[in-house]
Amino acid sequence: MFDFKLSSIFGRILDIKRILTNPAPPLDFVLPGLTAGSVGLLVGPGGMGKTMFELQVAVSLATGLGCRDSLFGHEVFEGMSRNPQKVVFVAAEEPIEVLWQRLHAIVFSLKQRDVLPAGFTWPEFMQRLDENLRLYALAGRRRVNLLTPDLEGSADAQELTALCSGARLLIVDPLRQFHFEDENQSAPMSAVMSVFKQIAQKSGAAVLVAHHSSRASGLQGYGDTADAGRGSTALKDDARWQINLTSPSRDLLKAHGIPIAHASAHVALTDAKNNYGAKRPTVLLHRTAGGVLVPVQMPTGANVSTLSPRRRISRERA
Repeated sequence: MFDFKLSSIFGRILDIKRILTNPAPPLDFVLPGLTAGSVGLLVGPGGMGKTMFELQVAVSLATGLGCRDSLFGHEVFEGMSRNPQKVVFVAAEEPIEVLWQRLHAIVFSLKQRDVLPAGFTWPEFMQRLDENLRLYALAGRRRVNLLTPDLEGSADAQELTALCSGARLLIVDPLRQFHFEDENQSAPMSAVMSVFKQIAQKSGAAVLVAHHSSRASGLQGYGDTADAGRGSTALKDDARWQINLTSPSRDLLKAHGIPIAHASAHVALTDAKNNYGAKRPTVLLHRTAGGVLVPVQMPTGANVSTLSPRRRISRERA
């Protein structure tokens, strides 16, 4: 007789009695809305600041400063650990020299903004970063391919899984450099997302995948939505979380008291998809020296909701 409790394909059947007689464990958030063991996307056009954003997130987690220097806005996110976390960042397009400059710019910005807590020294900061951030620059090296011709996980995928042992967060940038398939085809895109899910489940890390937005999303004004990503919708459908970096709208700038003439020095960060929590308000980021992104504080008394800036301003006028 077939054993319904154990299957080589589907695993064990869930123990419903145990589930209903015990409190549910809390969700383990690595970033606001992104849980450990799940896969999220960071979507935006080229040159918008995705790599810098990711590098800043990596530094914050690796040093335990995420609560003091959050890129996700000034709202308190209790899930962000105050303890240093191991982060693996695979940058497939940036040469070492560029990452070198950006790390210096991030550290300079942290010093200028006095982010370190009282009693925490810069030697301690450097030690934490050295111990917890595993940064790989692949520009000029053999291209990584996570899929076999049969759309299964490759030897490269196995090696990436091994690199993530003990990690809290894996960042891969960009998706296009980790496979050879047609991004408009749903089967290979679902397959590559499945590989990332397997890495997340085996390592326990959250996985953040950078992906380019489509040209149409920028031209037609939906760059802040879950549909902004280039290629098959399987990518955004398989992700549990998606954030987008876009040019800020006039309404968002106005809400922050920023002149339209300064738009090019700012970026909007939007919750495009959040399966495990409420969507957070759009965050306006200021591109400072060296490209470092810093959240812009809302003016006192400004009303910020989870509506998009355009809809929010329209309702206020109505």
